Amino acid sequence: MLPTSPESPMSEEPVAARKAALREHIRKLRSRQPPGLARARSLEAQQRLIEAACWRNAHSVALYVALKGELSTDKLLDAAWKSGRTVWLPRVRPGEAGIMDFVACTGPEQLRTGPFGLSEPEDGLPGFGPEGAGKAFKPDLLVLPGLAFDLHGGRLGFGGGYYDRFLDSELACPRVGLCFAFQVAKNLPLEQWDQRVQYLCTEEQFLCL
Repeated sequence: MLPTSPESPMSEEPVAARKAALREHIRKLRSRQPPGLARARSLEAQQRLIEAACWRNAHSVALYVALKGELSTDKLLDAAWKSGRTVWLPRVRPGEAGIMDFVACTGPEQLRTGPFGLSEPEDGLPGFGPEGAGKAFKPDLLVLPGLAFDLHGGRLGFGGGYYDRFLDSELACPRVGLCFAFQVAKNLPLEQWDQRVQYLCTEEQFLCL
């Protein structure tokens, strides 16, 4: 577990500085993880989510295609498509910093390589941004990436605010943080606009927060 409780020596630093240091620390931890171990942990975490009630009860799920170093989502995507669920995936909105749309995709053939090397829906598919959350975009479950999560539902993202804009909208579905167990902290340095998740899934456990 990450040593980021309020009693940590880092706690006297500004929140932004603590976040930056923590992001760098976690990226180093991820880069040191052997590929085979990362694959095994990813499969275990994804299976835990597939067995959870929030997944079983969802007819539409908002997912993402994992970046290098992140816990893989390949098994989740495959399971969702094979079961006939509606799968929503993010697509960065060109020219608008920190804004992305969620797009309904029927399979991997509708993906292409976008900004940051991320696999995302092709341009011709309609998408819905934060302004459409809770209206045109209403998934039954939202699965979120993050550099770290804490045991109170706090989330440390990548600093772009892409997901916070959706989480601070009218979107009312359950939110699941997905990460490796070493990315979990007791408490994270958070600010008032940082949004929380209701569930946390790692290779070790599925938690209701």
